[in-house]
Parts: sequence; C-alpha cells; structure tokens
Amino acid sequence: MEFEKRKAATLASINSPEPDKSPKGNIDAPIIPLLNTLNSHPSYFTTSSCSGRISILSTPTTPFNNPTKKKAKGGKWVFISHDPIQPHLVLPLLFPTESTQKVNELSFELTQPHSLVFRFEPLIIAVECKDIGSAQLLVSLAISCGFRESGITSVNKKRVIIAIRCSIRLEVPLGDTEKLMVSPEYVEYLVTLANEKMETNKKRTDSFLDALLKNGFSGTRIGNEEFLDNGKVESDEGPVCFNTKESELLENSLGNGVSGNGNAKRRDFDDSCSGNYSLYILVDPYHISVQFCFCSLRI
Repeated sequence: MEFEKRKAATLASINSPEPDKSPKGNIDAPIIPLLNTLNSHPSYFTTSSCSGRISILSTPTTPFNNPTKKKAKGGKWVFISHDPIQPHLVLPLLFPTESTQKVNELSFELTQPHSLVFRFEPLIIAVECKDIGSAQLLVSLAISCGFRESGITSVNKKRVIIAIRCSIRLEVPLGDTEKLMVSPEYVEYLVTLANEKMETNKKRTDSFLDALLKNGFSGTRIGNEEFLDNGKVESDEGPVCFNTKESELLENSLGNGVSGNGNAKRRDFDDSCSGNYSLYILVDPYHISVQFCFCSLRI
C-alpha cells in the first residue's frame, strides 16, 4: 500500500496547477505522452524528468591569485532550451554588440568570474517501480531503445528507483565571463552538433514510447497543448535566457538538490552539475552490472 500512496501523492503533485520545485516550474512538454504512459501502469510512477536540453551553464571559478579558496558551489543557466535552436539565440549572449549589451549584462550580473560551458544533455527520467521484476522489465525496454545507461539506482525495503538515460552528451568549455576562448563560428558548429544530438534523443524517446505501448502500457500520443489530467502544462516552450532572480532560484536548486516531487527535474541523477558520483545497477536479460564512477563489476 505504501507504493500506491506515494504514487497517488506524486501524481497529485504533477496535476497541481502550482509550479513545481524546478527552475522551469513545470513538466517538459515533449515528454508528456511518455510520462502519461509510464504513470498509467500500476507498477510505475515518475519522480523526476527532463526531456533533453541545450544550455549554457555558468559556474563560479577559483581566482588564480587565491588557489586556496574553496570553489563556490552552484551555477546559473545563462541559456536553456528543450528544443533545437538557432545560433542567433545564443551568439548575442556570448558576443554582444551595442544593441545587445543590455541583455548580456543582465545575463552575466555576477560578483566573480564564472566559467561558461555549452552543454547538451539527453532525456533522463527517474521512475519508482513496485518491485525488482517491474524494474528489470522497464530497464530492459529502455536499453533496447538506445538508453543504454539505464539502470536501478536505488533499492531498499521501501523503494526501487531506476533511471532511464543514455550517454549522447555534449559538454564544451567556452571560456569565462572575462574572456571567451572560442569564436562565433565555433559556437555555430556546437549548435549544429547539439541539434543533431537533440534529434537522436527525440528518436530514442519516440522509440521508447512505442515499445511501452507494444508491451502492455496504455496511453496515447497527445499534442503539446493538451492537459495532463487536471493540470495544464505549457506547450510553446521557447528558449529561456535567465535573469538574476531566476538564476538565484536555479543556484538554490543546484546547491540543495530536489527530491520526492513528481515534477522535479534531473538533479536526482545529474552528477555533472554536482560533481558527485552514484552507485547504480544496470539490469538486462543477461547480466547485472554494478557500477561506481568508471569502475564496473560484473556479477
């Protein structure tokens, strides 16, 4: 009964009109059909998710003249989009002209130098499963659709949690807020690569949804402007350039983490932002792999 209670509470949170704890405040529209399908099954419910994103992240750097000073935690998104983007959306932020200087100053209102990193991160979904058997089935389906880093991340007497994810990431340092080390042409090249990865991510996501529907899950493909039960989700997501207030909210979420909320984003499993590594178990029909960081033990 505890599983059913947690599921009911999580789905109630998803359907609430109130913003969730993520900086964006709601679920990513591209994966609403997939989340509906997973949550329709009696053995599963989603606890956090991200459809995939292209972003520029700024993080505090340690001054060269003070190497003993501890590196500050947290970071700020200067730009983020859950859809393919055009170079003109990010170039003014990095290479401002007189007409875009004001936008650039608002984005980089920082008290110390920050490193800037261009990133693409693929879909990630955390799912609580009713039991180990249910977890193994879902992980096997995810792996077969290209999400090869999927696995069981937590098992105890009360909960079984899996992460659905893959490794088509892109993370490129651009320099810092005082000096960029790349040209506009190189940023355009990175945007092209990120868009290609976004398309691959979408194909794998659609393939996973189709695999679920073919294996007894219920659900239908819905348009981005429809409702998720009683809670409306924004449909036209355009890219976001965060101002200072929104960046502070993001910094808090990166520093403190979020958990237990049905709409909370990928913080649970995004060790690239936090610098932490996790123990997790990959399950497929042939073996179980226990992994920590880059070490693997087959049993």
